[in-house]
Amino acid sequence: LRYGFPQTMAAGLAGGNGKNGKPVLQYTYQFTVDNNSFVKNKTPMFDILRGKYDGTFRRLARDIKNYGKPVLFRLNNEMNTDWTSYCGLVTLLDPDIFVMTWRRLYDIFEAEGVDNCIWIWNPSGVSCPYSSWGEDLCYFPGTEYVQMLGLTEYEMGNGETLTSFREHYQTLYEKNVSFQSYCAIISEFGCGSGGETDGVLGRNAAKQAEWVREMFAEINAAEKAAYIKQIKGAVWFNCNDYSNGLITNRLKIVNADGYMGEDYGDLRETIEAFRQGLNYSRG
Repeated sequence: LRYGFPQTMAAGLAGGNGKNGKPVLQYTYQFTVDNNSFVKNKTPMFDILRGKYDGTFRRLARDIKNYGKPVLFRLNNEMNTDWTSYCGLVTLLDPDIFVMTWRRLYDIFEAEGVDNCIWIWNPSGVSCPYSSWGEDLCYFPGTEYVQMLGLTEYEMGNGETLTSFREHYQTLYEKNVSFQSYCAIISEFGCGSGGETDGVLGRNAAKQAEWVREMFAEINAAEKAAYIKQIKGAVWFNCNDYSNGLITNRLKIVNADGYMGEDYGDLRETIEAFRQGLNYSRG
């Protein structure tokens, strides 16, 4: 909540409108004051309801309006969990608080004349913990406040066998039967190659590459399945999960910034699977 919209960065990394050859921006905005740390002790949700951040929200709205290009605006993703600063666990087990804060921000954008946002409602694929107050539909703010469905399902890649892209997203499509008329975006996803806390780092690199090839076989099929037709975009989460300095889920496939000296040369087969799949899609 401290930071405004990064207009210069957005223009440099995206700046697209769907026709000018540049990427369309997906922008994730979260109601948190501490990056979802110590979630059980602090949440801004009640101050938001009191109007404390209305000025911040108005500045955000004006900045996005001035950006002038379409923004896939993903607000408060993975709300149906226990690790975000806006989940039901920290709002009296009352998902209506989530709904009211969503609508408050949406109404401010409307009042500021923002017309370049596509609002993405993006629960986690599996609610955690499962409960009557924590299931994703409890957090849906209403059809007039959402234009796109966000999908999030990971294959962490640490097991002996990997659940395929098709099984993950076909299952999610069937779960989201109420939203099959919506366009969808996989706002974040990935398949890991095996973390070091569960065994040898990268032990499933070949399986990861096969997972990616199977994914593109689904995406590029001549006769596409219904769940594929709904999906209009996908964002690979090129980042690892860590615990005590060790990689638990190795989802990263390239290391352009040299972070921690990590080497991803063993994932050339995965990169090649992406190259071939994307070239086929574009061709």
